[in-house]
Amino acid sequence: MRKSKWAYVFLIGSAAIFLYFLFAVKSGEQISFDRSLSTVFTGLFPESTYPFFEFMDGLGGKIGVGIVTLIFLIMLWVKHGNYAAMAALVFAVAIGNEVNKWLKNTIGRARPDQEHLVSVASLSFPSGHAMIGMILYTFIAFVIINGLRTSKAKWITGVLAGIWIFLMGISRIVMGVHYPSDVAAGFAAGFIWVFLSIVLYEAVKAKTTKVSYKKHSPKISP
Repeated sequence: MRKSKWAYVFLIGSAAIFLYFLFAVKSGEQISFDRSLSTVFTGLFPESTYPFFEFMDGLGGKIGVGIVTLIFLIMLWVKHGNYAAMAALVFAVAIGNEVNKWLKNTIGRARPDQEHLVSVASLSFPSGHAMIGMILYTFIAFVIINGLRTSKAKWITGVLAGIWIFLMGISRIVMGVHYPSDVAAGFAAGFIWVFLSIVLYEAVKAKTTKVSYKKHSPKISP
């Protein structure tokens, strides 16, 4: 990821989006972005779609994230023996969750004043489901894509991961527990964090591979 120009474009864009909404929220003024998109999503998805969004909402909760993370950790261990990726994934998700909680408590934005279709106990900005969903599923997609051979397969995987993350984020708007700006900021913060986590993972992996190569390379006698 650290060699991808697009990754840096998304990184800069994510930082700009997060800072924009952060300052907008801290100003205390109502954000037009929230009013317009809330109306769009409310009208776009009828009540019959709520069970699907409740399912997506559950996957972004503590239990859902824990189950998906555990399944992927087992896959990395059994199929690949990739301990560096296992450690990086745990680091990214666990510390990312703590960063999200710190941001929520520091910014202190209350939840939307409307009916909540799922129970919530924490503050609103940024969305934890959007942020942790971005971290977890982007990391999983990154590992899967690295194991694929064709560009078409890589693009399809990336697009599917993007759709999955998007649906998980907007489920919080449909359920009435987040403003759209919470979700947008959560996506942005999540991408920043997963980018840093993947760059750290790539650096550690490159270093260990180099050390292993030197250790096992044949010595040439003078």
